[in-house]
Amino acid sequence: MHPSDSLRLGISLVLFVGCVLGLGSTPAGAATEEEIARYRKIWNPFSAGPQLVSSADVQPQGQFFARPYVFSQITYGQFGNTWSGASRSLSRQLSAINPQVEFSYGITNSLEFEMYVSEASWWQSSGSGQAAQSGHGLGDTTAFLKYRFHVQQDDSWWPTLTNAFYVALPTSDWAGTAPIPGGFAPLGRLPSTHFGAPEFTESVLFRKNIRPFRISGGVFYSYGLPSSDQSSTHYFGDIFQYRLAFEHFLDDAKGFAYAVEVLGLNGLPFRLDAHTVNTKPGTFGLVGVQPTLEYRFTDTIVGAAGVLFTLAGQNDVGAIYPNFSLYFYWNQSGRVIAR
Repeated sequence: MHPSDSLRLGISLVLFVGCVLGLGSTPAGAATEEEIARYRKIWNPFSAGPQLVSSADVQPQGQFFARPYVFSQITYGQFGNTWSGASRSLSRQLSAINPQVEFSYGITNSLEFEMYVSEASWWQSSGSGQAAQSGHGLGDTTAFLKYRFHVQQDDSWWPTLTNAFYVALPTSDWAGTAPIPGGFAPLGRLPSTHFGAPEFTESVLFRKNIRPFRISGGVFYSYGLPSSDQSSTHYFGDIFQYRLAFEHFLDDAKGFAYAVEVLGLNGLPFRLDAHTVNTKPGTFGLVGVQPTLEYRFTDTIVGAAGVLFTLAGQNDVGAIYPNFSLYFYWNQSGRVIAR
């Protein structure tokens, strides 16, 4: 391994361990236990919530969930160098599946740790004089901390506000998994980052309950460490992302609701470290929308399913993304508490 690669690996692992251990002491200014107790009495059905927006609310201390998640990608077109809703057809069709398991644990009533462990498989048809290709193996791993610094109340319009810090480890690269053509995991992956590259993402999340609706979303900024292959070092541009979801509950007791989720990402032509971006394309972007259905199966199991459609893009692929997930909750007290 080249010394610079060892340094980058070391930095990645240090930040990853820092994330796991809580990045030091809990920040000051967390919601008080009285405010949290008041919040848990307001209307908030137990449900899966939106699939593509991480909840601004955190799990109660000691509560845990495991979430198997299957996210698929069926590519149908390529967007040009300017933003457009129209795409040209591909000479080689591309499809991918990115199953993952998400683990989450409530460290305190204001601090939550989560981790995604994933697998990635893709298939590209023959065309333009090239043979069919495919790849599969370990995907990238993402760990993050969520810190809720304000919890919503019934007598105020302020939403719940949460800071989340994500560390994406390039475990696909370490395992030798062939990268997905185009360099991206599916659009809906949270956060959507360069496949096989170490990335750090800072975000602010929000959620507000206004019976029978819940409105949630967040903004995300991703910075990637330089990554390299045998011949060169790659400096990817930073990525700005946003997500917004509207839920409408039809049956509170069954956690039955539909949601409309809107998300987008923009590859920026610069980096926070001021290195010149040397990857192509220099800028790119996508906007998509997903209708989602949510349902509560038992007192501890909730699920959701939806299909994400690309609306417009620039220098990226147009695709549809069918996906499905289930949450399995456990609580030390024996009773699961809605977040």
